[in-house]
Amino acid sequence: MSADHQEKADEDLSGLQWLSRHRPEAMEHLLAFFKESGRHLDPKTRFLISVVTKVVNFTPRGLRQYIPRAMREGASRDEILDAILCAYPAAGLTNVLDAVDILRSIPVATHDPTDDQASATTLADVPSARWRDVASLEELTPGRGHLVVVEGQRLALFREGDQVHAISNACVHLGGQLADGYVEGSVVTCPLHGWQFELNDGQCLTDSSEKVDTFETRIEDQRVSVFL
Repeated sequence: MSADHQEKADEDLSGLQWLSRHRPEAMEHLLAFFKESGRHLDPKTRFLISVVTKVVNFTPRGLRQYIPRAMREGASRDEILDAILCAYPAAGLTNVLDAVDILRSIPVATHDPTDDQASATTLADVPSARWRDVASLEELTPGRGHLVVVEGQRLALFREGDQVHAISNACVHLGGQLADGYVEGSVVTCPLHGWQFELNDGQCLTDSSEKVDTFETRIEDQRVSVFL
């Protein structure tokens, strides 16, 4: 590859991807350190800490990723709000208020103690959530991913027969682009390091403690819409 082509290829990489390519050994040690540093924390606490760091650095995509994860691990809305407020001394008021707006836009997880299965509030009950038209069905090739950017979120779409899956495009490992991944059945393999995810629920098959966010889809008149 020529120097110009290499430079252009590097420009298309996320920061994590670039570091992984140019400093692979350093990144392996860094990730091992992060994993060890949180080994004695329960998942809910780890995700609440992640929420704090995403407020400080103010990364909307990160907040939309880790707030639902904290909820799935049992964090209440008030606990997540407290985590956001704890970031105030380092984050400042603007970041905190913007993070609160993101929290308000995310469906609230609920649980009926008489029911063994958790449920969530209907997406239509969330004021900021609505259907977004994202693609035509014929644009989506079975067995291949399709990247769309909706409301600043990068989503990967996958067509499986007459069904379309929508998941967060970034792999939870090192940010690989899942839309560029290898698809077999309802499983996508990240092109960066081979992590695998189930398209139906976002469950990581490589590390069972991890998930990517999934989004409801519908098809009407050969158009694909995503609810978020």
